[in-house]
Amino acid sequence: MLSINIKNNMTELKHIPVLLNETVNMLNVMPGRVYVDGTIGSGGFSKEILRRSVPDGFLIGIDRDEDAVKNVQIELEKEFDKKRFKLFYSNFSKIDNIIRELGFKNVDGIVLDLGISSIQLEGNRGFSFKEEGGLDMRMDKGEQLTAYEVVNNYPEKILADIIWKYGDERYSRKIAKKIVESRKNKQIETPLELSAIIKKAVFKGSGKLKIDPATKTFMALRIFVNKEYDSLIEFLGTLKNILNAGGIVAIISFHSGEDRIVKNFFKNNLSFKSLSKKPISPLNEEIKFNPRSRSAKLRAFCYV
Repeated sequence: MLSINIKNNMTELKHIPVLLNETVNMLNVMPGRVYVDGTIGSGGFSKEILRRSVPDGFLIGIDRDEDAVKNVQIELEKEFDKKRFKLFYSNFSKIDNIIRELGFKNVDGIVLDLGISSIQLEGNRGFSFKEEGGLDMRMDKGEQLTAYEVVNNYPEKILADIIWKYGDERYSRKIAKKIVESRKNKQIETPLELSAIIKKAVFKGSGKLKIDPATKTFMALRIFVNKEYDSLIEFLGTLKNILNAGGIVAIISFHSGEDRIVKNFFKNNLSFKSLSKKPISPLNEEIKFNPRSRSAKLRAFCYV
């Protein structure tokens, strides 16, 4: 759900989703069909789907971030007939219940843009290691577990396991050890504090790094706190029951663990046909304007 922020001649274009055209092209959007944006974020995919499905395509939008749902509702109402879309504050893993609630048996296309949006990164909610706000990291503020709780109270071994499993961080044990040592003196309260601790644990040089040492640990904490793997696995299990024949699901992942779950699921389900030989990645031009998009991978499949 990362987005491009481009500044040119003092004009700023915000919140353009990664791989927008590639993804919507894969969905083969047409009028008269029903589509689901399972991670509406700032509404980029939702808007493009509604535009391409004029005059009577219908969009179901879902997001576990209540603020995102409220904001996108306002934005969509400015451009589209309210009868053409319905947004839900929920988890995309509950997609089958939402579709049934609206009276649909099946849908024609689904897009999932996994990860976080620029709005969340800039929202002082602990997602960015450059923030001074609290260590929260909850996408859904209604959930109980926060990154603060994990960082300050989980045992060293469990912390190391989380950082390794969800972040592919080879220095997971060193980082967990440093976190536990640091919190004995003072509770770790902000992303900036945690980022500094991680850097001390793994970076001894003084040169410029391509990727901040805190990147993988912050991603691991976010995925764990929000149970993102569980949601993805539950969602994939519903697809056969909610897609029409010929229906398409397009999923953008930013982490090797997520991509592995998606790849293995479709590899083991012969009812789905891949729409590309390899996952689609952003072009160099897109990565140039938005370095965070470099790890994005798009996989699209047709239900046959």
